[in-house]
Amino acid sequence: MFALKPLRSGLAFLGLHATRTYAASIFLGLALPWLAEAFRPFLPVTIVTFITLSFARADLGGIRRGVSRPGRLALVILWSTLAMPVLIAAILAIFGRDSLDPGLLLGLSLVAAAPPLMASPVYATILGFEASGALITLVIGMVMTPFISPPLASLIAGTAIPIDPVVLSLRLAGLLGLATLLAVLVRRFVGVQRLTRYKPEIDGIGVVCFFVFAIAAMDGVIALTMADPWRTALYLGVSFAICAAGFLATLLVMAFLGRGEAFVLALGVGLRNTGLLVAPMGAAIPDTAFLFFSLLQFPIYMAPLIVEPLARLIVGRIGRDVAPPPPQ
Repeated sequence: MFALKPLRSGLAFLGLHATRTYAASIFLGLALPWLAEAFRPFLPVTIVTFITLSFARADLGGIRRGVSRPGRLALVILWSTLAMPVLIAAILAIFGRDSLDPGLLLGLSLVAAAPPLMASPVYATILGFEASGALITLVIGMVMTPFISPPLASLIAGTAIPIDPVVLSLRLAGLLGLATLLAVLVRRFVGVQRLTRYKPEIDGIGVVCFFVFAIAAMDGVIALTMADPWRTALYLGVSFAICAAGFLATLLVMAFLGRGEAFVLALGVGLRNTGLLVAPMGAAIPDTAFLFFSLLQFPIYMAPLIVEPLARLIVGRIGRDVAPPPPQ
């Protein structure tokens, strides 16, 4: 235990400073291109780890409360699933599908078809929000992914999908099934109390996985940027724009849910888990589409820092709106 203390302290430090370490890790990944190719095969491993940690630490009470309001939950799931596909379909209708670069078209179709980001409940928590709504949306979105994401991506992109939708569905089901089994085992043998007690350390493990994911996602970025810097600039601009559009549209349209719930939902809608679709494709995904996926990590990793001022404002207002407890 003494020998593990420095490791625990280091993980706890990363977990307690997650907002900034998430943002820093994407730039460290870009600065270490020599590791990117070696780490790329570990993309599925990091994704399974993300899902396992999220499911193992799930607040079952919060999930039960969410399920107890089926109408509200159905509306949230419907918006979370369809908002981004409708937004991207509208963009393609305006600019024309055939006018877009094939890599950008495939990348946008993956954004449209992907479920909410696995880290959205973590982001919600570190920004000061209650995350049970984000978690239940994430869980249901994950369950639906093998069935709706491949055909939805094919619908948006047309013939640009480089892998058979059925094969992609089976691979997705395998990843999610493995992660769910591991989460059940962790919850059973580690226990909820230990998972709660060591929350900073486990958050730190998540940060390390994000770092590995960031390095793997940067594979080929430098070379493709040197070959065509304008394409990289375009992809990066579109990445930030599409994430911001999904986030802001949700804040406006779903404001009736309440400031906090709308904000948490906006994180999941604006930040999509494209890695879950990219990982099963493996080498089948074209280099330019992988470049868009890589650059999409910048708004995702920087999101907690970018929205933190707005989150503080909303959390503060929510706190002032809550009446103080009656005297005992």
